[in-house]
Amino acid sequence: MHCNTAKTIFMLMFALCSDASLAQTGDAKGCRDPAMFPKRIPNFAIASCTTANDTQQLRWPGGQKQVMGVRTEVVYRAPSPQQGATPKYVAANYANAVASIGGTLLDDPAKSTLGDRLTARVPIGGQEVWVHLTSDTAVVGGNWTTYKLIVVQPDAGAQVISARKMLDELDKTGYITLYINFDTGKSSIKPDSQATLGEIANLLRSRASLRIAIEGHTDNVGAAQANKTLSESRARSVLDAVVGMGIDRKRLKSAGYGQERPIADNRNEEGRARNRRVELVKQ
Repeated sequence: MHCNTAKTIFMLMFALCSDASLAQTGDAKGCRDPAMFPKRIPNFAIASCTTANDTQQLRWPGGQKQVMGVRTEVVYRAPSPQQGATPKYVAANYANAVASIGGTLLDDPAKSTLGDRLTARVPIGGQEVWVHLTSDTAVVGGNWTTYKLIVVQPDAGAQVISARKMLDELDKTGYITLYINFDTGKSSIKPDSQATLGEIANLLRSRASLRIAIEGHTDNVGAAQANKTLSESRARSVLDAVVGMGIDRKRLKSAGYGQERPIADNRNEEGRARNRRVELVKQ
């Protein structure tokens, strides 16, 4: 059965933050390392962080693009120039991290004289996540005392998890967390979540004996009873959509828990976004 206290959440392949990415001493309250880049440069703490729907203008040798979506900015700061790091060292570390997850470097620090900027595109679930690294402060004694990491993804739940990965996670933990987009305050499923619904149907087709419960969850904004009713309606909408794709209704059930079972901190938007979710629970 689903253990509500478990912290193993099968989200996007690289969600912007994760429970495994714990705050370190000296970090600004509520800030975490982006889960794409869990290892920061030694001696640096998070000075500030913001997450919002926004745009980011990116430029690199031979190209430029304005990207928009969920933009997360994390600013890191060292206590002094002596405890900082050279721009090339910082950028090279993040360039290696980008390469390790299959990203493409558009502004490669290894190919520039200063080596102090990085712009990259990382394909995740058929969509593009953009990464940009720079600094707002001058070099002192050869070192950066601050650096800024920006990650922009199309939507907090836009990536599509394959049926195979869903099944693997259900077999491993008994449940899986999905981020299906609905109209605000409604149970109407947005078109950009149709691919995810298709993968749920594929999952059930791949194992005829599998039965699942579809559970809806919300953040804590609004009245508790209204949130519970909304979550029930959203879970039922997902069930109906999957049945409409040819899956026997007898293999499915739905329930809504509103704001009763949060998996993240409701005091910030990032946490609330994680709490607005649908979970598939193996029966």
